Amino acid sequence: MENYRYTGVNRFGKRVNGVMPAANAKDLSQRLAKKNIDLISSKKQSGGLFGLRKTKVSRKDMISITFQFEQLLKAGVPLMEIIDDLRESYENDAVKEMLAGIYDSMQGGSTFSDALREYEDVFGNVYISLVSVGENTGRLDAILSDLANMLKWEDELISKAKKVMIYPAIVATVVIGVVILMMVFVVPELLGFIRSMGGELGFATISLIATSEFIQDYLLELFITPIVIYMILKWWRSKSENFKIKSDEKLLKVSIIGPVIYKLKLARIANSLAVMYGAGVSFTDSLKMTSAVAGNAYLERNIEYAVHFIQEGRPIHEAFQEAQVFPSMAIRMIRVGESSGQMDEALKNISYFYDREAKELIEKIEPTIEPILTMVMGFIVGWVMLAVLGPIYDTISKVQ
Repeated sequence: MENYRYTGVNRFGKRVNGVMPAANAKDLSQRLAKKNIDLISSKKQSGGLFGLRKTKVSRKDMISITFQFEQLLKAGVPLMEIIDDLRESYENDAVKEMLAGIYDSMQGGSTFSDALREYEDVFGNVYISLVSVGENTGRLDAILSDLANMLKWEDELISKAKKVMIYPAIVATVVIGVVILMMVFVVPELLGFIRSMGGELGFATISLIATSEFIQDYLLELFITPIVIYMILKWWRSKSENFKIKSDEKLLKVSIIGPVIYKLKLARIANSLAVMYGAGVSFTDSLKMTSAVAGNAYLERNIEYAVHFIQEGRPIHEAFQEAQVFPSMAIRMIRVGESSGQMDEALKNISYFYDREAKELIEKIEPTIEPILTMVMGFIVGWVMLAVLGPIYDTISKVQ
């Protein structure tokens, strides 16, 4: 939402000037009309450094908006009034601008889902498709309730995944930082003292000297190399679909972190499928949209294989087994759901099962990280002490 400097005439015929946030000139005119001001002219003000927006629509905003849509629709409030009220109540300019744009599109004759499609980068294809189903079936409030719960659940999944990946990364960064500081500033001072004493140096001392000198000589390269490697891998992923698929497959097999990410993604895929299929979307269409939700090129490709097998007429559980979308336990649950006609319930059970397994893995991983950090730091400190105190002890022994 941009700020507009406007000139208008109030109900007393007096010219007034001011600044007001609005999505566009039409929105500004409507806002001023509510204050009994007729717009004469307006000019958009610059929106910050280089004109870049400072805010965006967050996932928490999406959850809040969806919950409010659902609750107010159940209460019988017309959809246009809900959107108009919400755009006035949010402090986030990006949310205000988006809601104002949706309001204007619907005033122009667009359906709610068509208006949302103008903001597909925010809502996503799954969200918009389900809203369209809700409009066509007259169950928009129920669909929005499912979407709100799904978004909230996915937000919790993303938080768990970040927790698993970020915490070890922070721990590793701290350890590496401490080692570099010791090798660059502390160890050279101690080694200078040891060298002045003379005498024969042991393996621990020689290795410490070599490590310290290497880090001092190649400190810049040690910082730059990981960044360069990351940029090369990122570029390679953007250019090669095969490499992107292979690297995403390897990510799911990384020790400790891989299994957690894999289970969280399986839970998300199953939950999205359950919500879409339960809303009345055909299974193949649900599966196609779910491939975008996976967020992993390897799983996306496998889901596409499954869609192809189902379209050929093969049973769903066989298609999933052949495409390697789910592990064997999930396949058995899908087979039961397929034969009993309760596929959405089977998918929800799969989602619950893998969500619980991922949580249990996270609870096991977190307590083990601190002892590992303590062991690593203890090894480094012990190494430095042995390298420094060993020659001193030898010198004292010779004097005695």
